[in-house]
Amino acid sequence: MIFKRHFYICAFLSSIIMFGCTDNDIPIKDKEEEKPPVEDEEKPVLPPDEDTEVTLFNILNLDYPGLSAVKSLHEAGDDNTALKELLAYYINRENIKNPNVTSASPSEVERGYADYAIDEYRFYVNDNYLEDKNLKKPYSLQNSDKTINWEFAPKGADNEYQKQLHRHNWMPLQGKTYQDSHDEKYMLSWKEVYTDWIAKHPLPEGSPDKFKWYQLQVSTRIMGQTESFEYFKSSPNFTPEWLSFFLVHFAEHADYLSKYKYAGENNILLSQAVALVFAGTLFPELKNASQWQKTGCDIINDQTSKLFLEDGMTNDLSLHYHIGILDGLYDLKRLLLLNKVPENLLSPNLNEVLLKAAKVVMHFTYPSYFTKNSKDCSPAFNDSWVKTRSVLNKNFKKYMEMFPEDSEFEYMYTYGKSGTCPSTQIKTFQSSGFYVLRSGWDSQSTVLIHSNNISSKLGDSSHNQLDNGTFELYRNGRNFFPDSGVCAYMAEGNEDVMELRRWFRQTKAHNTMVLGNTAEHEETGAENINKAAGTLLLSKDENEYQLIVTENQGYTNFKHRRAIFYVKQPQEFFVLVDEGFGTATGYAKLYFHLCDEKSVDNVLLDKEVFGAHTTFNGDNNLLVRTFGETNKNLIFKEFDGRISYQTDRKYEQRKSYAVVMRKPDNSPVRYITVLYPVRSATGHTIEGQFKETGNKDNVSINIKIDGHPYDLNYNLNEQPIYKVR
Repeated sequence: MIFKRHFYICAFLSSIIMFGCTDNDIPIKDKEEEKPPVEDEEKPVLPPDEDTEVTLFNILNLDYPGLSAVKSLHEAGDDNTALKELLAYYINRENIKNPNVTSASPSEVERGYADYAIDEYRFYVNDNYLEDKNLKKPYSLQNSDKTINWEFAPKGADNEYQKQLHRHNWMPLQGKTYQDSHDEKYMLSWKEVYTDWIAKHPLPEGSPDKFKWYQLQVSTRIMGQTESFEYFKSSPNFTPEWLSFFLVHFAEHADYLSKYKYAGENNILLSQAVALVFAGTLFPELKNASQWQKTGCDIINDQTSKLFLEDGMTNDLSLHYHIGILDGLYDLKRLLLLNKVPENLLSPNLNEVLLKAAKVVMHFTYPSYFTKNSKDCSPAFNDSWVKTRSVLNKNFKKYMEMFPEDSEFEYMYTYGKSGTCPSTQIKTFQSSGFYVLRSGWDSQSTVLIHSNNISSKLGDSSHNQLDNGTFELYRNGRNFFPDSGVCAYMAEGNEDVMELRRWFRQTKAHNTMVLGNTAEHEETGAENINKAAGTLLLSKDENEYQLIVTENQGYTNFKHRRAIFYVKQPQEFFVLVDEGFGTATGYAKLYFHLCDEKSVDNVLLDKEVFGAHTTFNGDNNLLVRTFGETNKNLIFKEFDGRISYQTDRKYEQRKSYAVVMRKPDNSPVRYITVLYPVRSATGHTIEGQFKETGNKDNVSINIKIDGHPYDLNYNLNEQPIYKVR
């Protein structure tokens, strides 16, 4: 049988039909996870080949062990019998194992998506694109004439629907459901839909587009096809003709992916590499398999040091993408362990890189992880989403498998029942600009994570938001200052969607300082920083307190420095010292965004004393007070805060405000903010004052809480001082 790349292919359903033929994150298999995209520009580096005639038998390595009978039949001219023999070989093949194929039954949700794909072509894209979220019901792509409308996009959807539609995420779910039920409707659906897709989306004559043949889409399809093949191969409807169709187009995908290396250093390129290694390892019978495998490993070896920063964080600075990249490399390690592959394909330092990267996830885990059924167990800085307890636990299990001698991962996986509790000392990730101050690891502990990132990518498509200096404070099961979130992805040409994305990315949507021209809340983006070059100036860790001092020259003529004192004894509280240096004139605005949308009624703004307090039941509240060098100069401005952890362009309101101070020419602005955890916010007094005038190298302040004085000092040229008077 002959397949011509641009004019003829064979497709087999109930009969043979001839017809014309021929982004973006690393996919995360866990259905509790989002599947967000990346929006980097594509720069293809290689041209396509000339038209070539492709047959199954000229892409097979007929000398591969186990194919001698296939080779003999083909050489004798009996290709029909040779195909039957090849199918029998694949059905009985036991020495090749796909680590992503499971014998476990599909979940109710997975089975639902498998069924919906048959019902009016309701193809599962991801959880953000559902016609009915309660029923987990995807949109229908069925035309009035019962054909598939591959150009469909829900009303108001951004570009991601069409991009992710062509990743075919529902097909492996149909395979998994078929394995459990042996209902041939799933196999017939796969054959019909995949045949239709191939017919309508032939291999491009040139470089990848942004949708159907974008590298991430091709990578995801390859990964899904390796699973679908194993799940369906024993079906009576998996005919020799279908095997021929499948293998030719599988090789077509892998050859194309191997030819067009993604021009960037991010998760797209890594997903491309992992897919190529999977293709080459799981289908070694194909002639180009070893080349796919080597190309993928070469990319991984080259990109590991570029994609992962020295501190272990990935350069996208998003915990979500970070976890997804780790997941892909975990699969890669399992693949190579389960199958016989050439030695030294991967660099020996990969394990060290992966260990650092897995430790990042551990240190970013909030204490709520140790409480059953917790839904928000991680911060949401940049383009990230909070992780549930179950999602994190599945990942800690993987990290424990990768590093069985590491007792800290055992502690996390077992929820502290065994293993070694990680340290509570300050954790600094200086290459990426994250800092963790922590009281402990049990469910009642306190954690503050400060983000002062280092990134040259600040455009709309970047996963790094314009938030240098921001923080989240998690205490005893409650996040008092959660990040605003994401809300929307790129939607070129749709200014309404882009305006939403920019609102959530902007500097004033975070818990940090901005510089404005007026005391009012200026329009979206007007006060954004233009540089993210976070620097750690000082860190100190003692029994009684922890301290970090960071700064960022966010504006050409204005630098924000933030010191965070975490006082642990004799009582617990935080003090933020915010200073703005430079020749700029205008207004320095210190923004605070409190709690989530469910807590609006429990957050009260205290305008007269430049602060706020919460009124939750359960003895877990917070009192916030801000002071300036001269309180008369402070202005309180309430702000309409928002929060959204989806990308469906929907958000909720929350309580936010700014404390504003006029910035005179060449003089610093200085704030003191006390974050005081309390059982009840009533009956407390807080005072704060600077003991000296602005100095670029030292800070000396006095805090008085309920009559108890605290002297807090640091000098960038000396050791910091903590004193209880």
